[in-house]
Amino acid sequence: TDHLIKWCQTHKSECTKLFLDSTQDAQEEGRSKQQLCHGKNQICVEMVKAIFLYDETEEFWVLAQTNPGVFASSIHSHLDVLKSKYQKQNVLLGQTGAGCTYEELISSEGMRNIIYMIQKEFPWWADLHGWWRTNPMYNNTWSSADSGQNFSVHAVEL
Repeated sequence: TDHLIKWCQTHKSECTKLFLDSTQDAQEEGRSKQQLCHGKNQICVEMVKAIFLYDETEEFWVLAQTNPGVFASSIHSHLDVLKSKYQKQNVLLGQTGAGCTYEELISSEGMRNIIYMIQKEFPWWADLHGWWRTNPMYNNTWSSADSGQNFSVHAVEL
């Protein structure tokens, strides 16, 4: 997991394509959407090559360099496991907290201890939160609803 996170940190464009780039995000940030030219599987193949450079088992290292596609499904599965663990931790933050940035959460007295507890159990949470925070595919706890909206009053008015 450490190598996967490090790869994502050093390959920001691929990470954006893999995890979070949407047309809406691109428009809000005044840039064009990053297109997946080769698909998510190709990005996972590149991850495999980098991750298994550190493997102590020579046969895995050689296989990852000569036929990295063999491990691509393992990367997909591992990302699914990380997603599940990330979602489990976000429940502790509630709808509002799960949508806040790491910096906002750590500066809040009420959330700081929760963040420390999350990171003790799941040390990759802060990195994943930076990528997945506003993506409902990964962060299903977060709500983008405006808390100032009073839906019950509007319903009564109808």
